[in-house]
Amino acid sequence: MKRLTSIIFAALAVVVLGAAYAMPALSAHAVSSSAALSITPKKSYNVTPGRGISDNLTIRNIDSERPLELNLRVVDFTYTDDGGTPKLMLDEDAPQTTWSLKPFLSVPQSVVIQPNQSKTVELNLSVPANQGAGSYYSAIVYSSGASDGGNVGLSASGVTLVFASVAGDVNEDLQLKQFGAYNSETRKYKFINTTPPKNVAYTLKNNGNVTEAPVGAITIKHMFGKEQRIDNVNPNQSLALIGQERTFSACIKLATAQVDFNGNRTEAKTCDNPGLWPGYYSLSLDLFYGQNGNRTQEITGAGGFWYLPWWFIFVFSIAVIVIAYYITKTYRTIQAKLYGGKPKRKSRRR
Repeated sequence: MKRLTSIIFAALAVVVLGAAYAMPALSAHAVSSSAALSITPKKSYNVTPGRGISDNLTIRNIDSERPLELNLRVVDFTYTDDGGTPKLMLDEDAPQTTWSLKPFLSVPQSVVIQPNQSKTVELNLSVPANQGAGSYYSAIVYSSGASDGGNVGLSASGVTLVFASVAGDVNEDLQLKQFGAYNSETRKYKFINTTPPKNVAYTLKNNGNVTEAPVGAITIKHMFGKEQRIDNVNPNQSLALIGQERTFSACIKLATAQVDFNGNRTEAKTCDNPGLWPGYYSLSLDLFYGQNGNRTQEITGAGGFWYLPWWFIFVFSIAVIVIAYYITKTYRTIQAKLYGGKPKRKSRRR
């Protein structure tokens, strides 16, 4: 019985350790939005040094009652973390970044838009002939300036990110830092999962002088051979900024949902329960990246994760205990048959 007891405690220890590794960490995040302003969130241009580009920005006042007075300002931005949220450098004395478009980008300082109306303003981009090749980017910040208190503050603010790719030979260098199952809520990789992971992700470090939007595929293979392929590993064409470690996440199984946007019904892609079997899954990553006119480069990687739901851990632990019990019982039976029938030696009398 002592041996059986030790086996039971060992099985319970495995369950507790598995639970400790599987417990998710807590995190929180906030999202802000504009209630009176509709703008284009991103503009991208391919630029030849020495030549200018003119474009229009369309700005819409969603407020149906009051006009919207906006101030426009060009600022630099960088990254806040390994996600896609930019960090705006709003201080007047903020140092200019090496990738700044501020010296080359001009927009009007202010604009007034009537209720439920749109207005276009001109954007001019001019890169000097001696400017080196690479990626350059800044942001256009819109902030309300009404004097009567209407539409003032963050409720009527917004940002357009502006990217320019200057032609020429560039330094492209993406390095794979991490790859595996990913929890999009805690924004952490998980090797042992008690709930089915909905995402796989990879983290890249951009050591080059251009922004990169990788493309490629991920193959997921169960320990017993079931295989699945994710063909679109960067569905939003997200960018790894210069110097950034960026995490790109993809759904194992996509689902389409109907959502409301400004009173209109539209389709949105969400991650669905992938219906995974318990066990170990191996992962393989095959990525490609490269700017136009430069050599396409490849990144490969391998990883894996365990999916062990609680019911499986419980059933497996019970099975181990039962098997251990019968092995012990069989061993004792065999011992008894082999040695139990031998006569005991009598002690000699003196």
